[in-house]
Amino acid sequence: MTRTPEPRTPEPREATPEAPPGRVLNPLWIISLFLGLAEVTVGVAASQAHGWIQGMLAVFSVAFPSAVAVAFFRILLTRPFVLYAPKDYSDPPSIETYVAAISSSAGRSWENVETAVRTALTEVVVPRLPLEDRARPQALVEEAVRAARQDFQRRSVEIDLSGIEASIETKVLSFPVDSMTVSDLLDTIYVSIREYVDIESYGLEWVLRDAATGRIFTEVGRSWRRARRLDPNDARSLQEVGIDPGARLLAIRPTG
Repeated sequence: MTRTPEPRTPEPREATPEAPPGRVLNPLWIISLFLGLAEVTVGVAASQAHGWIQGMLAVFSVAFPSAVAVAFFRILLTRPFVLYAPKDYSDPPSIETYVAAISSSAGRSWENVETAVRTALTEVVVPRLPLEDRARPQALVEEAVRAARQDFQRRSVEIDLSGIEASIETKVLSFPVDSMTVSDLLDTIYVSIREYVDIESYGLEWVLRDAATGRIFTEVGRSWRRARRLDPNDARSLQEVGIDPGARLLAIRPTG
């Protein structure tokens, strides 16, 4: 009687260890490498030079990093998301999700300013007031906050999104005029209304209208610039296209 061999149970394979993630080359790395190379080059050149040339190189080695630092902190204040790559995060978000988070925090900029003003006045200024004024510290704080709010509004542009969809979650956005380009403004607004309009649909599905003058801003947007063979990224300031500090804009559907 022939005996049928029993099937062999395959031996479990050892799990292959995952390769450690590679180093992400983001703009921060590029800036640091560039600065390091520039400083080393200038340092070597300064050690070999003499006289006024050596002095000029020494001045440059101090002034150049300072200028880069100023530019870096300006970018960090206005567009921090451009300094990082998606792989910098352990659970990388989508580009849309990250920009949406940045935009929502920008829309809360006044709340941050108000909190800072209240904290500074309550903890620093009020304790140093004369005794007769300390009896009404809350009135002084509210007066200062009101003045700061008015100044902030004079320097900002407000965008009402309710004309796109009445039930939209974020109805009003507010941004400092001097910290945004036209593309920054349109992209940030799009993130808030992306559920109701298509991408790059400014001028077709939605437009901005000045609430005071009724002017509709038609000569902006990527579609308009591409039609004229211009760079789709509109780096013009808001004031260059007629959006002044203190303006209130309505995001609406085109009528015709």
